[in-house]
Amino acid sequence: MDVYAQGNAIHAVLVGKPYGKTEVGVVHLFSADGGASWRTPSIINRAEDGKPISRRGNEAQVAAAGRRIVALWRQAGELPEAGPMVVAYSTDGGLSWRRGDNPAITDATQNQAYADLAADRAGRFHAVWLDDREENGNTQGLRYARSTDGGRHWRGHATLDPAVCTCCWNRIAVLSDQRLAVLYRDDDPHDMRLARSSADGRSWQRLAAVGAFDWRFNGCPHCGGGIAGSPGGHLHGVVWSGKEGAEGLYHLRSDDQGEHWSPPLRIGDGRSRESDVAVLPSGRVGVVFAGPVGDGGGEGVQFMESTDAGMSWSSPELLSKDGVAADHPRILASPKGFRVFWTEKPATGGRIWAMRLFDQR
Repeated sequence: MDVYAQGNAIHAVLVGKPYGKTEVGVVHLFSADGGASWRTPSIINRAEDGKPISRRGNEAQVAAAGRRIVALWRQAGELPEAGPMVVAYSTDGGLSWRRGDNPAITDATQNQAYADLAADRAGRFHAVWLDDREENGNTQGLRYARSTDGGRHWRGHATLDPAVCTCCWNRIAVLSDQRLAVLYRDDDPHDMRLARSSADGRSWQRLAAVGAFDWRFNGCPHCGGGIAGSPGGHLHGVVWSGKEGAEGLYHLRSDDQGEHWSPPLRIGDGRSRESDVAVLPSGRVGVVFAGPVGDGGGEGVQFMESTDAGMSWSSPELLSKDGVAADHPRILASPKGFRVFWTEKPATGGRIWAMRLFDQR
């Protein structure tokens, strides 16, 4: 599942078996009123695209600029969690779809994973992903490309970091000055790090760790983070660390677009992870995360907010159904308020897409 907001418009892509179908499909959903109602879902993959593969944390992506929409997913490849990316683009608000080039045209292995998409005010689409074109085996490279024609072609290919963690999701955000910021997990140490671009994505620099825990770990935690800019120029990040004695989820704030970060502020009780962050036009900050609920140890989705740019936070509010396992929440900022999405695992099997709409407070 991925969600993307553009004003009151919300786009979503889901991968699964649509009702009454036997084959896995990639489904696009659209809401023009901030999630209150949704257009009839449309299946956008084709048989010639190959079998789509997706799992939470390594899933299909979507971004929009006006009536232009780009969706990106992976088809099954040689590796269990990677394969060649498939791009579908629409120029009419999702009523019809065409195929674009794979952004990873310079990757001969054709095994990409952990992609993310964003669109800037000029209508350019930006993609980041991981691949192991150097065939290092124990690390992957963080790659970037942009499209100036709505997802049809991709250019400006760059390696943002040649050796990063192999299986944590990445997040790309467009900052208030139209520069790009990418939050990703580094390889050694396994702390989260920020890469930042010029406004057009032509030049990049690696900045300081977002939470310098100095976590040394041989393996992959399967946990990325979240990042969001604010109208006031602050940059908010949520990151998870497994460093012994400092395990847990943290919020950090940067007042200089990622050059420096505030001391980490723990979110939840040390067992929280799988987080996301968003900032309303008013400056109110919202964080969602998955964490244990009650004495049974089940996972639930919780929400916290800050009215003072992350200096203090409300008590956690449980959003998911009590007793139902819920994970991988996402949060969007719309003019109407926060929009939160997550998946639940009912006892009957499968997954349910759930959401909560917070009116502007």
